Amino acid sequence: MFIKAEIWTVGRTENGMAALLRLPSSARCVPVYVDSAEAQAILTSLAGVKEQPPRMTEVLNSFCKAVSIKAESVEILKSGSPGKYRSIIHFTGNETRFSLNTRTPDALALALRAGIPIFLEENISEEDSISVSMAEPEMPFAIQLSRLQEELSRRVDEEDYEQAAKIRDRIHQIEERIRAGNE
Repeated sequence: MFIKAEIWTVGRTENGMAALLRLPSSARCVPVYVDSAEAQAILTSLAGVKEQPPRMTEVLNSFCKAVSIKAESVEILKSGSPGKYRSIIHFTGNETRFSLNTRTPDALALALRAGIPIFLEENISEEDSISVSMAEPEMPFAIQLSRLQEELSRRVDEEDYEQAAKIRDRIHQIEERIRAGNE
């Protein structure tokens, strides 16, 4: 059985950087451990920023659109130690359905880019979830802001002003959410 989850943020845990998958109506998250490049890919996907050159998840998403295939959902399954999982992306197309095994950080980034649901194997949510404080939104937002500000600086240096404007707007949205939470 599977439980629908959503990517809440990327943050630091006792065991390293992790994408935190929030369980429905819960203050519990399942950490999916990622390296810094994977964290950046997930954060830019959360922000809706297109990267140049595009990462593989953006390429795959564009390819699917070009050949009329649609990513339908992501399933995350147990694979070894907590925080390490395997993933399956399900696709549909003209009279065809197929699935691909992939690395979980890549599946998460694609899920964000394609706007598709993420499902966790039920035993993952029972065995590997951690409590998070929903009362302190500035912690995950601070990480997002830091990464987005670095990306904004890089885009300005590269004179990619269109993407820089999108990142700037995302930074303003996060800052507004932080202010609203502190009032």
